Amino acid sequence: MIKFKSFLLLMAIGLLSTTVFKAEGQSKFYTEYELRMPHPETHYFEVSMQVNDILTNSNLTDKEHLLVKMPVWTPGSYLIREFARNVQDFEAKNENGKKLKSRKVNKNTWEIELNGSNDVNINYNLYANELTVRTSFIDADHGYVNGASVFMYVPQLMGLSSTLKVYPHEKWSKISTALKSIDTNKFLVKDYDTLVDSPIEIGNHEVLSFEAAGVPHKVAMFSTEKLNYNEETLLTDYQKMVEAATGVFGETPLDEYLFIVQHQPGIGGGLEHLFSTTCQTRPSAYESERGYKGLFGLLAHEYFHLWNVKRIRPVALGPFNYDSENYTHLLWVAEGFTNYYEEVILARAGIYSEEDILNNLAGAISSTENTPGNKVQAVTEASWDAWIKYYRPDENSGNSRVSYYGKGGVLAALLNAKIIANTKGEKTLDHVLLLLYKKYYKELGRGFTDEEFQSAVEEVYGDDLDYFFENYVFGTETPDYAQIYKQVGIELIDENEGIEQPYLGISERGGYISRLSSSGSAHHSGLNVGDKVVSIDGIITSNFGKAIEEKKIGESLMVTIERHGLNRTFQVPVGKSSNHSFKMRKMDNLSPELEKAYSLFTNY
Repeated sequence: MIKFKSFLLLMAIGLLSTTVFKAEGQSKFYTEYELRMPHPETHYFEVSMQVNDILTNSNLTDKEHLLVKMPVWTPGSYLIREFARNVQDFEAKNENGKKLKSRKVNKNTWEIELNGSNDVNINYNLYANELTVRTSFIDADHGYVNGASVFMYVPQLMGLSSTLKVYPHEKWSKISTALKSIDTNKFLVKDYDTLVDSPIEIGNHEVLSFEAAGVPHKVAMFSTEKLNYNEETLLTDYQKMVEAATGVFGETPLDEYLFIVQHQPGIGGGLEHLFSTTCQTRPSAYESERGYKGLFGLLAHEYFHLWNVKRIRPVALGPFNYDSENYTHLLWVAEGFTNYYEEVILARAGIYSEEDILNNLAGAISSTENTPGNKVQAVTEASWDAWIKYYRPDENSGNSRVSYYGKGGVLAALLNAKIIANTKGEKTLDHVLLLLYKKYYKELGRGFTDEEFQSAVEEVYGDDLDYFFENYVFGTETPDYAQIYKQVGIELIDENEGIEQPYLGISERGGYISRLSSSGSAHHSGLNVGDKVVSIDGIITSNFGKAIEEKKIGESLMVTIERHGLNRTFQVPVGKSSNHSFKMRKMDNLSPELEKAYSLFTNY
């Protein structure tokens, strides 16, 4: 992910941040963007990009042609999304309004013949009908802009300042973004990365405000349904979450922050930015304890990213190459550590209970260890292959890959436990993150390598961790969970141990086989994903769970399926489940040292 400074505090006090480049006095910028939306019901944005002073700009050495590009991906979401596919009606004109010849030279690059032009105005229409945090969307209710999917760039001008003027639809009155306002609906953009890193919500949404950690925060709440929440309680919990996250580092790099929270059935997820985030949830999220805690898990995760990933980052994740994949082994740290810290933050904020922490962590271990792909793919390989696997799941994904989110969080918790135990409660995983923040973000201004990350962990731990990293991080060995957690006063129990449960490893959806687990007895039975289940043991049903209720391990089912128009019958053996069901509990009669370790680990 990426992002830069916002506008809220600066508007309020009328001052400019000392870290913002000296561009405020400029009357003309090399690049000036305009965004219009006269017909939102058609799902189109109209984008204008003015490139000025080409002939006198020393950054542009080719005075005969101008190249403009559209990103193929957006930081924080590691998939080539081909945003150029939504561009149409591309046109370029000179300062006199004369149309210039242009041609597409590859999938995301346009070449414009200048013919002596000093200023070029580029216009195109952008189709936006995919409401996710990674893409852009507009309809009659609102507009949402993810910069990478909307705005083109001139490669040589990416590091220079620009402006963005937004013309909202005539029925809309609000624009929420972390970009700094310099005039009515006009924003200053530090560089292209900042434009990509500053999502925009446009419409008539509600805006809530609060202050935490000495920083003004705003929450742009989009919903077409009435949201049933208590504003005072909600903002108090936001404050507690922000304070707890900031407490990990003892300081905040923010001068303001924006949450964009979109509520709609069927959407979900979040994407971090340097001074903002976009989160999506159901309108009913405030109506149950589970939904509410789930929402705050998402909010805490994305907020913590403003440190971990946006500022504490693997060396590959910035500056970005928007033309192709940016590979790293360290997404298990970027996302996995953040996954773990959403639990830590909400425990310290008092939003998650002690029981929540123990249950969630035990559940994460169960989920990881019950995934066959955990024994196939190392978490570092999962990070590297995110571009081709994580965002492209299929029926075999569970057999061939592991989540760098889930397993990364499991490994982060283990490292925290080991650090607490080895330092006798003097240090925690917080100290690793603080070390990385100070050294690589504040002092060196760059990301860290795999080796530098391990070195930082070892420095805090007080010894080498080669075995841990070789076997659990770069390898697929199973950690000794019970022994590690025993050192922080936690007993890990597998409730499935000693229980023989019949298991096939078949998932069915709508009468069709949707997945076959490689750990199940049906994997070699001849059944295929996509088979339509006709009958099981002569009974017209597709309910495998019910079918094995009366079966013993070693017995068989006769399963008839339809494949390519033909019925076939297979004998499917009933195997024994190897799945785990872990639970955690505080050990009895802890010594003062273990009591301290338990409290540090659980935050209770």
